[in-house]
Amino acid sequence: MSEKITDPIKVQSKHGEYSIELQGNIIRLDGKGVVTKALFQLYHEDVKKLAMPLGGQPWGFLVSVKGVGILTPDAEHALIESVRMRKQYGMQACAFVTTHADIPALVKSQFERVYKAASIACYFCDCESEALSWLATLNCFLETD
Repeated sequence: MSEKITDPIKVQSKHGEYSIELQGNIIRLDGKGVVTKALFQLYHEDVKKLAMPLGGQPWGFLVSVKGVGILTPDAEHALIESVRMRKQYGMQACAFVTTHADIPALVKSQFERVYKAASIACYFCDCESEALSWLATLNCFLETD
């Protein structure tokens, strides 16, 4: 098992940026901008770094989308494969907060397509507390230290 990463991982590129961290058994992502395949590849490796120390135990994903928040076609295809792999590593589901996305309906449409193709549950809502409540029904919780 890999060593647990305790600090958020932050990445910025020309088109998008993200911050990702593991809290409890939830991987939390704040993303903004357009996700290109190059940015996605960095993100994919960061998710693996955070998920691997969980040793296959169940975990949830919480995504907060800001700004454009969409994927290029290449990145969308790569995300489908990534989500399928994450499922094997214990990912139970993903909750999205899209209130601060420029076009929430577009973000929802794209990510619904991705998660349906990967056969994993996803949930879209307007606030983090609602997302966390839904993840809690799947035994996924933030640390309360």
